[in-house]
Amino acid sequence: MKKLLINILCGFIPNRNLRNRIRMELNNPIRKWTRFAKSFSNKKHPIVKYTYGCRCVNFVVTLDNKYVFKFPLKDDGYVISTREKRITDALRPISPIKIPKMEIIDFNGLAVRKYEFIDGIGFNRLDRKIQNENVDKIAKQLAKFLYVVGKSDPKEIADLKSRKSDKPSVMHGWNQNDLWDNFIMDRKTFDIIGAIDWETAKFDDFYFCFTSGTGNDRMKRALLREYLKIAKFSNK
Repeated sequence: MKKLLINILCGFIPNRNLRNRIRMELNNPIRKWTRFAKSFSNKKHPIVKYTYGCRCVNFVVTLDNKYVFKFPLKDDGYVISTREKRITDALRPISPIKIPKMEIIDFNGLAVRKYEFIDGIGFNRLDRKIQNENVDKIAKQLAKFLYVVGKSDPKEIADLKSRKSDKPSVMHGWNQNDLWDNFIMDRKTFDIIGAIDWETAKFDDFYFCFTSGTGNDRMKRALLREYLKIAKFSNK
């Protein structure tokens, strides 16, 4: 009954994003979740920031620029979090770009994901001028990342492939699946320092990384060029 009333009241809010945010704040124990995250701080007055994840499937708390907590807003939290942890644990030793450590914490039956915080900025949030000034450096780092992770085939997660007999090849293999918003860059050097949010990662074609996900066509062309260089040299 409570959720029905909340949905009716929120229906009068014209802005969709605001409507969804208010609905979630009224339907979920946001204050309890935030207090739980604060319990991991050793500071008297911890620094807490919060937001809602992509597609509003998680409530995300950043604590002291040290940890990130994800509280699932859907019932399949344990399924998603367990899958993501298995993938990141398997790919972390392989990846040339840091994949943050992750653990799953049970909080009142909720699968809360706790990550190392990586202090940087996502590529798509960078000014286009800065993107273009660093295009070659970024493309080389990202191409190596895509190639090394893509050609890996860890036995620990072989059962997570949609086709168990599938093998890695050029532009086909394990990939983050939402790349351009989720590789993190140093704010001063613009080196890539992290690859986050692996919950939708999969073993499949990743040609889309070279054609979509960012409006910077120059970067996409540079990435494709550098990736093909690595693939051609490695296959000689």
